[in-house]
Amino acid sequence: MGEMIPQHFIVPSKISVPKLPANTIDRTRLEDIFVEACESPLIILKAPAGFGKTVAALYGYYAYADRHRGTALAWLSLDPEDDDPEAFVAYLIAAVNHAVELGDLLLNQSENPAGGNMRSLVGQLLFELDQVETELMIVLDDFHLIESEEIHAALGYFIKHLPPHIKLVLTTRSEPPANIMSLRLQGLVAEIDAHQLAFNLVETKAFFQEIANTEVPDDQATQLLEQIEGWAVGLQLVVMGLRNNPSLSALGEGLSQKNLNIIDYFDSELFDGLPADVKTFLLNTAVVKRFNVDVAVALCPDVNVHEILEYLKRHHLFIVQFNEPRDWYRYHHLLYEFLQHKLLVAHSDSLPQLHRRASDVFLRLGYVVGAVDHAIRSGQRDQVVRILKEHGNDLIHKAHYDLVRRCLAELSEEEILEDANLVLVRCWVEAIFGDARLVADFLQRARTLIAAAPQQDFLRAEMLTVNSQAAFTLQNYDQAQAYAREALSLYEDESTRRQSALLILANVLFEQGDIVGALDIYEESELLSRQEANYDAVLWSLNQQAVIWKSRGDFVRSSGLSREVIEYAGEQGVRYGFNVVFAYINLAEIALEEYHLREAKQLIHRIQNLCETWDDYWQLHLQGWLLKCEMLKGKPTVARELAQEHEQILSQEYTADVLMPYSTEVQVQWWWQNGDIKKIKTWLKARAEVTEYRSVKDFMLLRAEAYGLAATEDFGSARHKLKEAIQHADDKGFRLEALRLSLLKAAVTDIAGDHEQAMRQVRRLLPAAASLGLVASWLFLRQWLMPILERLLRTEVFPPDVAKYADQLLMLNRQRNTVDQPGGEQIPDVLLAAGVSRKEWRVYKHILAGMSNEEIAGTMFIAVSTVKTHINNLYKKLGVKNRSDAMAHGESLDIN
Repeated sequence: MGEMIPQHFIVPSKISVPKLPANTIDRTRLEDIFVEACESPLIILKAPAGFGKTVAALYGYYAYADRHRGTALAWLSLDPEDDDPEAFVAYLIAAVNHAVELGDLLLNQSENPAGGNMRSLVGQLLFELDQVETELMIVLDDFHLIESEEIHAALGYFIKHLPPHIKLVLTTRSEPPANIMSLRLQGLVAEIDAHQLAFNLVETKAFFQEIANTEVPDDQATQLLEQIEGWAVGLQLVVMGLRNNPSLSALGEGLSQKNLNIIDYFDSELFDGLPADVKTFLLNTAVVKRFNVDVAVALCPDVNVHEILEYLKRHHLFIVQFNEPRDWYRYHHLLYEFLQHKLLVAHSDSLPQLHRRASDVFLRLGYVVGAVDHAIRSGQRDQVVRILKEHGNDLIHKAHYDLVRRCLAELSEEEILEDANLVLVRCWVEAIFGDARLVADFLQRARTLIAAAPQQDFLRAEMLTVNSQAAFTLQNYDQAQAYAREALSLYEDESTRRQSALLILANVLFEQGDIVGALDIYEESELLSRQEANYDAVLWSLNQQAVIWKSRGDFVRSSGLSREVIEYAGEQGVRYGFNVVFAYINLAEIALEEYHLREAKQLIHRIQNLCETWDDYWQLHLQGWLLKCEMLKGKPTVARELAQEHEQILSQEYTADVLMPYSTEVQVQWWWQNGDIKKIKTWLKARAEVTEYRSVKDFMLLRAEAYGLAATEDFGSARHKLKEAIQHADDKGFRLEALRLSLLKAAVTDIAGDHEQAMRQVRRLLPAAASLGLVASWLFLRQWLMPILERLLRTEVFPPDVAKYADQLLMLNRQRNTVDQPGGEQIPDVLLAAGVSRKEWRVYKHILAGMSNEEIAGTMFIAVSTVKTHINNLYKKLGVKNRSDAMAHGESLDIN
């Protein structure tokens, strides 16, 4: 399977499936319980420590796989450190990718979870799992260690939307959170508790026969079970204790769940009787959570590691082996807790040295995260400094910000200022994720490092680049541009490190409204990114180019670039994600402007599907796009319903910043054209007035302002603002925005009563609009612009292509709200908005008429299987589960 998350950031044993324990007994009873539980999407194994939850999950999977051939297994062994949303989701995705191959974009985003919140990544994982063709079981072992409410909420969402071929198994010592257990009411949860996991009489006797080669009478076995309450680890401890104490009843009483002091028991009955070298091995290796032979050798240089591992496995001393090519091990939780206690109480002096050894060996093996953690625990700052110097940039790139901060917290500013790499690490952390205001001063204090550096120009370029990022974060665009340009002048032309400075510079120019200058740099960035196979950077550069060409009025080139984004993403195994969504949004806007409404709606529905598992506000934003379609068609009833739902986005606390200008413009335009002056006045009071015109976002918000000012009859202010914005748009090369703003200015001029001036403006705009093929921009203002256009065509002579264009606009205006095709049946708007096709509508009508699938097939002259396909698609689009629901839905919409 592809491993996009490097091994030095993912501990392999955490996502490795444990090996089946040796000399286990037949527990078919428990396996049958597990397989039956798999009828639910979520299976919870809940019991105190030592009841064999992990082994039961493992055997349960193999029993299920025997009956469902080809089922894959993803395993994640959780630790307390995983109670962090970023760590949890990264490991969850890595575990799934270990079992079934996932798309590269999801893997890349899981390396950098700061690019999107946890629910978004979980939603994208669901999308990927839906594409997986094989059955998959995901086991989260020791889920009781996860207390984060954000993780609980995301996992609850994950469970509710699991595809039917995916099963999730949680092993836990405690009751899962309420939001997960509430799924029981929906029939989504099956529980296997301590009572079911406990050994019964038959299993207990078999255990002693298999493990201790001892025949135990029924009465003694029954008495023992009553004392230890079927506790699996208790049975194992009894077997080990038989060496020194042959009394089952005495051992059983000592191991009673109600009276057990496990530390004392391990100390007196187990640890004291072990050979000295085994004791050393257990204590030293307990400083790490997992180890392989290399780690064990580093921690125990004076013992025979291979012999001791065999001894531990042969005597069943609570060691768990994983299925990695190079075997990794961990101790059972109870033994691990005992050894940790022993280390702290009796061997605390040796802990710093053991942590240093652990850090060294993890670093040598390439597991940087583990190396950092043990370096900090060792208290040896030289190791922390070494790791930061060599791996600090990688740790930041892979989103281990807290770990880097922990490292930096171990060092004084003076120590950081002694090394250029440490300075860069500190500054990138602050520039992107901390206080960007600190960067410039910190770099200034480090200027002596540059003078002493062997690669002075390269180091200066690196520091200028991070300074540029900090300035960009602070929206100090002029300073950011100056730093980026100076950095580029210092890099060698062939250096791939130019890419960061190029992207920052292009983003700065884009934000400043210099789209022509930004375009050239995005093109250069795209080429460099392709050479480096940096997929995200390629997609970003292509999308930005598409937006710029659309703004310049070249719809053909813009559409081509958006399609290239989608095609390139597909070639890289990426079928979703922000870059793909924004490519579809660009295509939808162009289709809408060219009045290809059906294509626009199909694209919007495609986006809705891609965003289905994202935050809810994305769907609200997309309702605004459907509202635009209905406003163009002149369908007030459907548009009103969409507007009422969509306007919630203006009062939402959380929104998609990139889509908010679109939503604001269409909602205020709807209020204006429908005379909702009260809402407009409220919005005008609360808005942030647009004073600068640097981006498409600014022009959209300005149009919304102009709608509001026109609605409140402040025509002078509206015309003044529009005139100013048009001048800026023309100067900056925003040809499309200049034309849209000019058409709105002509409409406002006409409303203000200056009809002749409005006619002169429309006459001047008509040839330019014809060259771009604008349609929607006219029809949104049809009640004012269409009468002007009719008068112009009666009194003026235009070139043939311009006259034809004007005739087509008038014809489209007259044909709005008519059937889709001459002589065809009109699909109800509410179904059209849901993406229902003409054939699906015909099938739906026959369903509402009470016809069977066979009768529908005969009537439409199609196969029954085709009818079923149409019905399945209908159910998905209508959000219903069966025929009865579909008929009830039709009755509620009054479309029968």
